[in-house]
Amino acid sequence: MKRLWQFISWGFLLSGSALGAKFTPLESHTNDTIFFSYAQSPDGKWIAGGSQARRDPVKTNLPPTGGSIVLWRTEGGRREAVLGDHSATVNWMQFSDDSNILVTGSGTTGMLKVWSITDRSLKHTFQLPEPLIASSTLGSQLVCALSPDGKRLAAAGAVVKPVGISQTSEVATLTVWDLTTGKVLWTLPHCGAGTLAFTPDGQTLLAYTRNILWEELRGFHSARIADERLMSWNASTGTTHFMSPIPGMNPSHLVVSSKAGAVLALSGDRNTWYDLKTGSVSREQPIQLRRSLHVAAMNRDEDQLLVIEFSAENMHRVRIADGATSVAGSFKGHTNRVMFASVSSDLKRIAGTRSNRPVFVDLDAE
Repeated sequence: MKRLWQFISWGFLLSGSALGAKFTPLESHTNDTIFFSYAQSPDGKWIAGGSQARRDPVKTNLPPTGGSIVLWRTEGGRREAVLGDHSATVNWMQFSDDSNILVTGSGTTGMLKVWSITDRSLKHTFQLPEPLIASSTLGSQLVCALSPDGKRLAAAGAVVKPVGISQTSEVATLTVWDLTTGKVLWTLPHCGAGTLAFTPDGQTLLAYTRNILWEELRGFHSARIADERLMSWNASTGTTHFMSPIPGMNPSHLVVSSKAGAVLALSGDRNTWYDLKTGSVSREQPIQLRRSLHVAAMNRDEDQLLVIEFSAENMHRVRIADGATSVAGSFKGHTNRVMFASVSSDLKRIAGTRSNRPVFVDLDAE
């Protein structure tokens, strides 16, 4: 009966259609494991997934278990290894450009782990000074970034702040580590970072920062974002390169182009390129994307973006030169929706969770 149910479940999962896409199941860690984050290695060999943590429904006083880091082979979706776990839900992960390093993070504990893909070992465990990793402007991503060369890691913690009768979290300390030595390079208190990105050479760290002001009117509290800036630091020393105003943009992603020597701040209806050396505006980018973005990835040729809406129902390819968009995939309905997606470096494949199952999606399939 169990095998029959598994067969029916997988058949239901793969029966939905998406424009120009083929779904392949990834061999699950256990039948009821739900994955909350994914990453694909730039060499195309590996898919990594971070799972949900669980509490014992009977022994509620015990700490949670799980939060496993699972490694699959891209070809065939076969599970290769379970690297370890966080004992907390894993919300973020990223590979280095050489595909040898994987960094994972858990938002509820503020813990980050560095794994070697070569020998499947744990290299470092880092703990942010605050109890939480802050939510970004999307509310679902963690404010973390791994330098492409795998040498530096940046992450921002958060503190809980009471607001009226409830509470919220606000970004606090930004920490940058040297992954060769495992030591902290520098910290920045009260940084207000909403999203982080390294330049391709790993020498510069960029961030969208803001100050959130809470105001009370007639007994109700509302948040107002102020002092929005694009920040640039020397990744090794923390020396500030520039602070550029970002008037009213609230960008959800920073996409760095080494060819253009600029960083694209994506904010839906107003997208702007900033010069990497001076922080001055290079040009406005005519990309009409009115919904919040869950994913925004650029290919290695730096001429295309693949963006996935926050609702994870539609994907679009964007031509960077003129902003022209085309539909890369459409996942309509609850069973088709792909969540927590990761995009391959050639923008041809995504990995994500669909109907609570890990899947691999070939976007170029006929």
